[in-house]
Amino acid sequence: MTKLLFPNRWLSVYEGPGGPYIATGSAVMCVPVTAGGNALFILEPNAYDGQYNLYLPAGRIEPNEDLAVSANRELQEEAGVIAARMDYLATLRPWFKYLDSTLTLFLARDLTPSKLAGDEAYIIETEEIPLADFEARIASGRLTDSSVIAALYLARQRLAAESAG
Repeated sequence: MTKLLFPNRWLSVYEGPGGPYIATGSAVMCVPVTAGGNALFILEPNAYDGQYNLYLPAGRIEPNEDLAVSANRELQEEAGVIAARMDYLATLRPWFKYLDSTLTLFLARDLTPSKLAGDEAYIIETEEIPLADFEARIASGRLTDSSVIAALYLARQRLAAESAG
């Protein structure tokens, strides 16, 4: 039997048959790539110490919302662009043992300006970084989120396969 220990807007903590776990619901994340081959990152603070890190546009899926539509909405809210092309990359289960959540990844291309109001209480800045060289940001400590890193590798692999084929 599962018991709710702590409810919250963004996450809940439960006691399940295998021990405690966090549930956040399903989300989407996209790797926006410019015509010049740069990944468009966003800078957002984390919840525990407020430090700003490189991240990718991501967020919760609205009820009955198509996953690609959700990813494009988050892209507009957080990065101020819309993608004419949104390609599925993979679905991940981050921190599988203790987190009940899925994260569906998309490659976003053919970007044009389009801003929607988001639900963040802070201004989100963007930064373009060559997709071919994001590992330098990992080494410097500016890029640390494992889901973002996985998404970048998958996007780069997809683009390489398309250009080779």
